[in-house]
Amino acid sequence: MEKLIGNLLYGQSGGPTSIINTSAYGIFIEAFKHKNIINSIYAMNYGIQGLLDDKLIKILDNDTLLKNLLNTPGSAFGSNRFKLKSFDEDPLTYKKILEIFKKYNIRYFFYNGGNDSMDTINKISTYLEKENYKCNCIGIIKTIDNDLPSTDFSLGYPSAAKFIINAALEIYLDDISYKEGRVNIIETMGRNAGWLAASAKLLEVRGVKADLIYVPEVLFDLNDFLNKVEEIYNKKKHALIIISEGLKNNEGSFIFETNSLLDSFGHNQLGGLSIKLANLITSKLGIKTRYYELSLLQRANSICNSKIEQKIAIRLSKFAVKSAINGVNKKIVVVNRISSNPFKYNFKLVDINDIANKERYLDDIYINKENNYINDNFIEYLLPLIDGEKGLLNIYKINK
Repeated sequence: MEKLIGNLLYGQSGGPTSIINTSAYGIFIEAFKHKNIINSIYAMNYGIQGLLDDKLIKILDNDTLLKNLLNTPGSAFGSNRFKLKSFDEDPLTYKKILEIFKKYNIRYFFYNGGNDSMDTINKISTYLEKENYKCNCIGIIKTIDNDLPSTDFSLGYPSAAKFIINAALEIYLDDISYKEGRVNIIETMGRNAGWLAASAKLLEVRGVKADLIYVPEVLFDLNDFLNKVEEIYNKKKHALIIISEGLKNNEGSFIFETNSLLDSFGHNQLGGLSIKLANLITSKLGIKTRYYELSLLQRANSICNSKIEQKIAIRLSKFAVKSAINGVNKKIVVVNRISSNPFKYNFKLVDINDIANKERYLDDIYINKENNYINDNFIEYLLPLIDGEKGLLNIYKINK
């Protein structure tokens, strides 16, 4: 097959992660190895919006500068939450995209994002095909929520999980410094998927245990929650509770849902559940309570980056570039787990339609029968992704 000769375009979309720029690094360093095929490399400035505004950043072959991407959280080239409508709804936008692609002779396109971003690259690649414009388009997975199907995990999740585990461990250690502590509620991201909250299960690797973990895959009973909290605190005088931001009540509505704001993709903007539950515990039970909405720290914190995840991110991006050069189009690169101990994996190419606008939820096998904790088998899933036990704090703990 004759290889396409031209330029490469890379873009970032959706919520940033502490790993997304590592994916960019992998794309760039591999592309620079093929200068006879890929003449120049460009990055969109603020995703698709930057493309439409003709604001592209030319990437220079400077290894020292590019290596800084490995330590940089956020989206180094700017992200956005641009909702690309269908061609029938907005043909002018598609024509503008094609115009820019032709102007810069873009023959390789990589878009780094989650569910909605994969929908964007699917629409663009389909339109380019329709216009007989040859360009190999590949999606690079990214989301801390870990809610993308067809992959063992989503890039961004392990490092975010590692941060949550260590943050929960530090909060626990602070609270037990006193004979009588508080109820501590830690709120993680996760609109519909509980992978981030479930990560607190790995506190057990360090001999610590959260008292309750609630995920959005199961309905949340407020009265049962209050009874459990009262029982635990009366017994221990301490309590550590992990909740997902997207918990739903018995009617299937978000807890304490009011006139919630929507993002550009029509999703509820969540957050703030921990403070509402903390206030309820204090007012109803008279127990001292603290809340911690981890918010952006889950995705912006780079101190807790998983080294194994960084290695996989670079290798996945390199695989994506090689695949595109060899003619692969309209695919997404996913991680396929071969074994957990020892951890072995490879990469697979799946159709964009297998991931675009689809969600993966925390598997039922990981949730306990009482719907308020995580089963032991989850440790086998997550531990290899955060450098094993070396990825967690080593602590001094008195055995009681």
